[in-house]
Amino acid sequence: MARKQSFLGADFSEQFKEAYAGLQSAQQQGTDKVVMALLKQRPTPGMRVKPVEPEKHYYEARINDGDRLIHRIEAGTLYLVDVVKHDDIDRYGRKLKRR
Repeated sequence: MARKQSFLGADFSEQFKEAYAGLQSAQQQGTDKVVMALLKQRPTPGMRVKPVEPEKHYYEARINDGDRLIHRIEAGTLYLVDVVKHDDIDRYGRKLKRR
């Protein structure tokens, strides 16, 4: 008998939606693969999921050589925050203040 696959819930921020819409097709496909792996709670070693320093409030997952998916998992929900270039990851090193 096949094992049931459990999925996390998903919440897409407006920033994530805007960043995703601005990606090229190949980048969107890579992002889709990473999101699905996270939703299934089965990240691959190539994704290199790790906390963003120094506060470790957000996590990054590698999409490709240059792009990172910023996310959090809390209470059974995957919060998709943003897609950024590797060099821009520092802005998520601290918890964002809500305005």
